[in-house]
Amino acid sequence: MRHALLVLGLWACRDDVDRRAETQVAALPSGAQCPPGMVLVSGEGRLGLEPARFAIVETAHLEAVIAPEERCAEAMAVHPDPLACWVQTDLVDPVLRPRDVVLAPVCVEAWPFPGPGTRYATDGMTAWDAKVLQDVLARGDLGGRRLCTATELQAAVAGLASNQPFVYGSHHRADLCPSDVDGVIGSKPACRNEVTGVGEYSAVHSQWVVADADFVAHACDAPPCRAAGSRLLREGMLVVLGGTARTQTRQAPHTPHTWHDHGRPTPTGCDAMGHDDQVAICADPHAGWGGHHAGLVEQEARWQKLLDVARSSGRMDAFLDAAIGGASCPG
Repeated sequence: MRHALLVLGLWACRDDVDRRAETQVAALPSGAQCPPGMVLVSGEGRLGLEPARFAIVETAHLEAVIAPEERCAEAMAVHPDPLACWVQTDLVDPVLRPRDVVLAPVCVEAWPFPGPGTRYATDGMTAWDAKVLQDVLARGDLGGRRLCTATELQAAVAGLASNQPFVYGSHHRADLCPSDVDGVIGSKPACRNEVTGVGEYSAVHSQWVVADADFVAHACDAPPCRAAGSRLLREGMLVVLGGTARTQTRQAPHTPHTWHDHGRPTPTGCDAMGHDDQVAICADPHAGWGGHHAGLVEQEARWQKLLDVARSSGRMDAFLDAAIGGASCPG
């Protein structure tokens, strides 16, 4: 059972946090449309990836699976132009094939939650956690922040002009990004898309997002697509976009062009480990940021207080408990 954490000692001094928010917003240029730490992404292009681009090691037919990664060298050697090695488990999640996309302007956190200089939440996020956070952001008092849609994050990571297989480029480079265990977010600045300005997404952990209409229409090879439990995939569902740093996995590794989900967000089992699944935060553009609007400064301070809890505790449950003022996972 996950217990609500005592967070009073984790809150930073109110005056210090308010001053920090004022300083960050004041530093935004006059034309800024995004909250501090976010980048503006928009445009049109082609997004997606053919799964055949991976050098695939299948394991479903093996009676015993012992160190299947050792077969990667052979698979890479016989592939004409391998992006990376993918050791597939007995179940395989969909890869998003190429499609044309037109993306309205959206603000995306440049680095994954809870931001550069920190570590990823050690407990990650379950489907219930994602729903709780979605509801918290829907209150509208945290600088207009919301969960990214699948297409928004895919576009930000791959780039609409380049449609990169990986956030940093065209072929897998494990040395460019932190490991999924001990890495500090933003500690390897080359692990980013130089054009869009976002880093590490799908290269270390996958992220919870909201299924949008364009994603739903192209989420599998033969729509209508199905989610976990054979549910019909619908717009508005919570899904997980992207691979992780692991090579042996259900979803395509290291890339934003893949997805999976964990069924309906119910409190049953909401304390289950969700380590590999983190979150992607977006916001709709707002001219008030460039005008240093006082109301937005107040909302930014409120967000920074919650971030301080996530950063100090290293846990998503503590962050969510603070956000709702109680236990985010019912006892």
